[in-house]
Amino acid sequence: MRNRDNQQKNKVSGFVTVHANECGDNADRMIRKFIKKVKKEGIIDEVRERRYFKKKTTVRAERKRNKKRLVQKINKQRDELFTTTKTRLKRRK
Repeated sequence: MRNRDNQQKNKVSGFVTVHANECGDNADRMIRKFIKKVKKEGIIDEVRERRYFKKKTTVRAERKRNKKRLVQKINKQRDELFTTTKTRLKRRK
């Protein structure tokens, strides 16, 4: 039951529509607007992700790597922020 709930939560919402009156009956604008909406919904990313089967262990390892990379990035930004503020304080003295 819990797996079903998680699967439904991860699904993309579904329909992406572009109406002619939104774009002033211009076909090029409609195509561009449709592409933007599809990217915003994440449909393309989801299709690419589901194109090939990935084992659960591989998915978990990727998540772990991504999380580690994000933590390192945030720590680096924080360190840069604090080092710049420390140098500013030293210059004022």
